[in-house]
Amino acid sequence: MNNNESNDSSQADESAKPENIGSERPAQSLPSTTAADSSTVRYQSAGQPQFKDRKTGLIVYGILQIIMGFFCAILIPLMLLPRFVGPAAGPPMNVQTLVPTMGMYALLAVLLVCLGVGSIFARRWARALTLVLAWMWLAAGSTALLMLVLLRLIPFDFAAQGQQIPPQMVMIIQVVMLGTMGFIYFFLPGIFIVFYRSKHVKATCDFQDPHVRWTDQCPLPVLAMSLMLGFGAISMIFSMSYGFVFPFFGILLKGVPCGLLVLTMTLLLAYLAWATYRLKIAAWWTTLIFYITFGVSSIITFSRIGLMEYYRELNFPEEQLRVMKQTGIIDRMNMPLMFGVSFVVFVAYLLWVRRYFVAGSVPNVDS
Repeated sequence: MNNNESNDSSQADESAKPENIGSERPAQSLPSTTAADSSTVRYQSAGQPQFKDRKTGLIVYGILQIIMGFFCAILIPLMLLPRFVGPAAGPPMNVQTLVPTMGMYALLAVLLVCLGVGSIFARRWARALTLVLAWMWLAAGSTALLMLVLLRLIPFDFAAQGQQIPPQMVMIIQVVMLGTMGFIYFFLPGIFIVFYRSKHVKATCDFQDPHVRWTDQCPLPVLAMSLMLGFGAISMIFSMSYGFVFPFFGILLKGVPCGLLVLTMTLLLAYLAWATYRLKIAAWWTTLIFYITFGVSSIITFSRIGLMEYYRELNFPEEQLRVMKQTGIIDRMNMPLMFGVSFVVFVAYLLWVRRYFVAGSVPNVDS
């Protein structure tokens, strides 16, 4: 056999070998598709199943996230409306008490727009973060809606507000409110979870974005825990706008001691968010101890101190407190029960993710 024949044989052997894609690193280039199979992309490795290209769906859901981000941004000036319009728009508001809520809306607006853009470009990190946040949204919304129903916080006490509303209209208001909350707390996060959990969506993102991203270095359930701790640190910063008042084992801690406690908790939560992402077992134990301590402290405090007293210490305007009192919501809010339920749910979640904090845990685990 001459050299030319040897080279031809070698090239033929190379072309016959399938590309080594692997489960973590997809191909660097898109394979060609036929007209009959235009919606399906095929991995070029042996035994790798076909997947349907979901790029169009990623664009649609990305646009939806951007719209939701703009909606969150619009809510910020709307919250300030009573401040500038006057009594006709509602009771007077202390802007200082609105800072935490406005800060969270601003954070959500930026986050949703970034995730929307990432989804449009089929980025792996966008899919992972969207899926994690959708699960957090569903869990928090379900817990909140359950508490609203159990504590009879819906409907408002219209009679206490001096409003004569027929029973039929009250029923309609109840249905509309529950339907709206069901749409926000169940339907919206549900459709995001169903779409982004799809193996075809994951394969599309892996194929379009073959580079390993930071979200691939951590199991998604642990990534959710890390994000919750990070949000906790940010919320502690926003809470400083209320003044330094913090419930602490039966008393309301104020002044410099409260400021030092809040600063310590902020730094601790920020560290735990990072260490949890790094799958450090010490972070898991510290988080468990922290939330047990925080939960017990909150339950003890609000068993002794009423919510109205706490709001007064936070410098809520008296007119706003009066309106809140008239609705009957404050009287029906069982804070120890609410903290207890939230505490049990989060500790149960911590115990569930404990399995990932071991040597050899598999990264990029979807749940």
